[in-house]
Amino acid sequence: MMSVNEVRDMFLRILDIYTPSGEEWKLHEPLQDICSRLGYENYGVDKVGNFIAEYGSGKTILLAGHMDTVPGRLEVKVSNDEVWGRGAVDAKGPLMAMLLGAAKAKDSVKGVRVVVACLVDEEREGKGANYLVNSGFKADHIIIGEPTGTTGVAIGYRGSLTVRVNVSASGGHSSAPYMGESALDKFFALWEEIKRNFSGRGYDETSACITVLEAGDWPTKLPEFVKAVINIRIPCNMFSKQILSKLEELCLEHGCELSVLERTEPVKVSLSSPVPRSLIRSMLKMGMKPKAVMKTGTSDMNVIYKISPDIAAYGPGDSLLAHTTLERIPIKDILTAAEVYKNCILELASIDQT
Repeated sequence: MMSVNEVRDMFLRILDIYTPSGEEWKLHEPLQDICSRLGYENYGVDKVGNFIAEYGSGKTILLAGHMDTVPGRLEVKVSNDEVWGRGAVDAKGPLMAMLLGAAKAKDSVKGVRVVVACLVDEEREGKGANYLVNSGFKADHIIIGEPTGTTGVAIGYRGSLTVRVNVSASGGHSSAPYMGESALDKFFALWEEIKRNFSGRGYDETSACITVLEAGDWPTKLPEFVKAVINIRIPCNMFSKQILSKLEELCLEHGCELSVLERTEPVKVSLSSPVPRSLIRSMLKMGMKPKAVMKTGTSDMNVIYKISPDIAAYGPGDSLLAHTTLERIPIKDILTAAEVYKNCILELASIDQT
């Protein structure tokens, strides 16, 4: 369909466009050009800025990736057949592979509708995924484009609870801290309790971290305020309400105010469902050694699961490089993943036709 150089140049075009959450619109025009070249029948932008490309009719196979990246510009370059740049791994590499793979399957599938959704706001509040769910979009099988390496199939993600904590205190002079009251001391007392309750490591446990911290306004004053953002990741055997209930209890004990910024429930699916099974069979046909993985993070899979429980995440890229200054991906991995997507679509289409 396309040479390696053509795919590389196409990928470099979308990678070179800096699209942190809120600026995804910059990709609409180049994606239109790419979809035209790849032979998609219909493509356009929905009410929240998701770019949707599709072909065919019948039962629906949805491939959903995202256009936005975390903030932080990186130089886009090619070195030793690897493409470097912000979003190379998370998740423009998987998105490019999805567009290629679905297009490669187009002439071989009948009686199904294949949709590639390039979603907005995954790195922030999931506005694009939530719009799909709330708009009544229907799909029978769903593949989420996230970096799992070329051989990993993600069947579970932890949930996420993000809260803001505000702390007030009377303050005092730094020369006699024992006579005053520090908001920072109050916050750290709370934080020690939070760590004691949510200090797990790995997919099966809760973990907590401070992501934003503001305190004080003068070198010789005890801080009179603290503003902090805390993120807690939730394993599949728990719900966000359990975590939130404990946080509310701890904040009340320590005289701190709590407000919820974001809540996303964990998700886990059966490895025997058609989508993960088809992804694995696709890799086996290509001589690869697939593996099921559970992800410690959160993705649009946690939200889009509400559309269909037959869902899994797959995509090229080393997830350990995501959100780092070392984001890079081999072009050959994008091409390999595109072939896996194509084979998976063909198998899911045959299931639909039986």
